[in-house]
Amino acid sequence: MITPLIPSAATAWLTNAPLDIRALRNEVADPAAGAILVFEGTVRDHSPGHTAVIALEYEAQASMAQRVLEAALEYALEVFPICKAAVRHRLGRVELGEATIAIAVSAAHRNEAYQASRYIIDRIKHDAPIWKREICQDGTTGWSLGCRAHTSGAPAGPEVKKPKTESGRMGTGF
Repeated sequence: MITPLIPSAATAWLTNAPLDIRALRNEVADPAAGAILVFEGTVRDHSPGHTAVIALEYEAQASMAQRVLEAALEYALEVFPICKAAVRHRLGRVELGEATIAIAVSAAHRNEAYQASRYIIDRIKHDAPIWKREICQDGTTGWSLGCRAHTSGAPAGPEVKKPKTESGRMGTGF
């Protein structure tokens, strides 16, 4: 696990361990918050071109990915009127139904929590050098083609350049 570089109202971790959603929620609890939103992305059994997906394997350029996660949280704290935010992202093998990413945001009102959470997931999916390989029941595997989601209309935030890996893959496959 990589721990946050700078203590703040936002924490970002990459980890090989299962995600503790309750602990993440408790981390962002705040007396000023009227809303706590927890987003949990999980392994599903299919994706475009793949059926019977049983697991995902995540790889990352860890130090750069850590910086992207931290930057997304810090920017969300600057732009949206939220109390606290935190994110955890799995690396390594993640089984069907398990959480791959969890984002928790507390705010005085739900709309701000939803906006900040959407911004954070969009920035991570688009900017973090994290790649996923889908593992199918028949033993075949394939790298995800990357994020195809549209942004939420939230501010773009600081741009982070994506390094090429040794395999030549660019960007994210999260």
